[in-house]
Amino acid sequence: MDRAEIYEFVNRSVAEGKNPYAVLRNLPVDAVGDVLMYIPPEYEAARRALPTMAPDAIQDSWTGTHGYPLLLQSSAFVRVLENGFRRFAGRALDDTKILDYGCGWGRLIRLMYRFTDPVNIFACDPWDRSIELCRESRLAGTFAISEYIPTKPPFPGQKFDLIYAFSVFTHLSARSGKAVMDVCRQSIADNGLMAVTIRPLSYWVSHDQNQNVVDVAAMQRDHAEKGFAYTPHGRAPIDGDITYGDTSMTLDYIKRNWKGWDVAGVEFNLQDPFQTIVFLRPTP
Repeated sequence: MDRAEIYEFVNRSVAEGKNPYAVLRNLPVDAVGDVLMYIPPEYEAARRALPTMAPDAIQDSWTGTHGYPLLLQSSAFVRVLENGFRRFAGRALDDTKILDYGCGWGRLIRLMYRFTDPVNIFACDPWDRSIELCRESRLAGTFAISEYIPTKPPFPGQKFDLIYAFSVFTHLSARSGKAVMDVCRQSIADNGLMAVTIRPLSYWVSHDQNQNVVDVAAMQRDHAEKGFAYTPHGRAPIDGDITYGDTSMTLDYIKRNWKGWDVAGVEFNLQDPFQTIVFLRPTP
């Protein structure tokens, strides 16, 4: 399927009055990401109807890269989500209700349009700038500012088939992480699935000390002995806790500390080797 053919198909369909997000659901995941990366000006109907992409500088500041290298990582994660949902929840991801917890500027939301209507897509982030960027890009869905140490679900009364938190628990303190899992437990459907990413022990030898200075030996020791290692960033505490930093943890730590969840499985992809993907089912 040639890129020009995809642009023409989307533009023609939208110009004929078809729902642009329904049109995206006819495309492969990578094609959806490619279309939403950049729509050339000659495809005016599609450009008007669909979201814009965040500037490269925003992508770099959040993830360290931008453009197609980042899209390859994002697509790989979404494929793991799709396959994991079918494997561990026993059904397809199509038409499900989805929560992106810690959505940032919305890079993964764009790929979720492949599977479900925007009315079923919810996203939250504790930083108001993240939600502003999503809205500035005209992302479709329901958005909310969450709490750094949440005491209530970001969307009270809503139950989700899938909740994912990509590169969230790689940065949260133990207290903040547990609080997030508690409110996500209140938000997951009984037959739902949650996917989180965590960092392995090997992360620490590759940590960028220019970003946040850490005692690598101490972090490796904490990971091995406690199952959890954390160095906070230089931020003001929230209710006595610096909630954001650099974090690694083990599956045993999750099993001991995240009540109401059962580890269903673990995945990994070479596009992003320091993001171990853990699938969790709610337990009674």
